[in-house]
Amino acid sequence: MSAAALVAGLGVSALLSGVMCVAAELAGEADDAPIRPPSRWIAVRTALARHHRLLLAAVAAGVVVFGLTGWPVAGLVAAVAVLALPRVVTGRAAAERIRKLEALEQWTRRLADLLVAGRALEQALEQSAARSVPAPIAGPVAALARRLTVTRMPTEQALRLFADELDDPVGDRIAAALILVARRRGRGASTVLNRLAELVARDVTDRREVEAARAEHRTTVRWIIGILVVFSAVAVFQQSYVEPFGTPVGQLVLAVVAGLYGVALWWLHRLGSAAPGHRFLGDRGRRR
Repeated sequence: MSAAALVAGLGVSALLSGVMCVAAELAGEADDAPIRPPSRWIAVRTALARHHRLLLAAVAAGVVVFGLTGWPVAGLVAAVAVLALPRVVTGRAAAERIRKLEALEQWTRRLADLLVAGRALEQALEQSAARSVPAPIAGPVAALARRLTVTRMPTEQALRLFADELDDPVGDRIAAALILVARRRGRGASTVLNRLAELVARDVTDRREVEAARAEHRTTVRWIIGILVVFSAVAVFQQSYVEPFGTPVGQLVLAVVAGLYGVALWWLHRLGSAAPGHRFLGDRGRRR
């Protein structure tokens, strides 16, 4: 087996591994999955079904770049770039979480108003779903109301499932407060919910300020990507200039350089991202 064939084989293997890992990561971040899959392979299959267009675009980009340059490493890098760059250059995940927190704040205030009006907790939860619910949490709220009204699930179990579907530490706090209300059936529930809503509103304000500062890191990432795009154009149109990279040793060097750039871009992405925090409510009561 020649060295070039060996490099190509390693490139294909790495491409398949990268696709599977990124698919699993995308499955973990999907907001529309109400319950986490119990198996990593199920998560991978779910991600492949949801993100098939992105995966096809990645494979197509890898094939095209390999066809233009004849470099297996370049094809691998192009495929991974199509999968990873949308997350690296945008703050979509942070913006989506801020919208979810804003939706939780609005829903919590509305629920507190319903409790002040003398509704029982279950009745207030059902009526909150019947009204206009903010889109980021419309699915979990509707599912919560359905479990309480249609399947007659115990309130605490339904609230734990609600927290699982929100999959957010703030959602855990709100669900825990509602669980305590369901257990004690005392007064003061609306006051607690209003205070929780105020805390969430402050959290949203702080996150907006932090995201404004982190946008600078994403700007740096875009500049670096622009430089890499210019180099890629040189590789396509001035092949004599980058001819040394066509050898097996050159492919190895290119792989090392691409790996270093990938680590740097990921590090900058981490600087511009916020950890979601840790949940404290367990995944109990999974049965519907």
